[in-house]
Amino acid sequence: MSFPLHQKFAVAVIAIILAIVAWQAFFPKKYVSEERQAVEGEPCKGQPIPVDYAYNWGPVEPHECKVQCSDGKERYILYSNGLATQCSKPPSCLDYGEDNRVTCVPESKSQ
Repeated sequence: MSFPLHQKFAVAVIAIILAIVAWQAFFPKKYVSEERQAVEGEPCKGQPIPVDYAYNWGPVEPHECKVQCSDGKERYILYSNGLATQCSKPPSCLDYGEDNRVTCVPESKSQ
């Protein structure tokens, strides 16, 4: 008895899915909880953009560095919890430090 090609294909796909599930069951991905600490990097450059929310180690809305697009002055975001992240160098206006989890030392802390 010969099975049609579409049935063989379906059996192969199911076998692959079962193999993946079995692999994940026997070798689960190990998650290491990283403790988030402020790793102070280089001094922040430019003018601060004070915001009324804390840095949460990831991208946050709104896009604070966008003011650089209009005036071309270098800035950094100064969060309510004392941390700071650098904006990209002008003419770019991306929230570089925020997007890449890189902090900088605000002017008030470096003096």
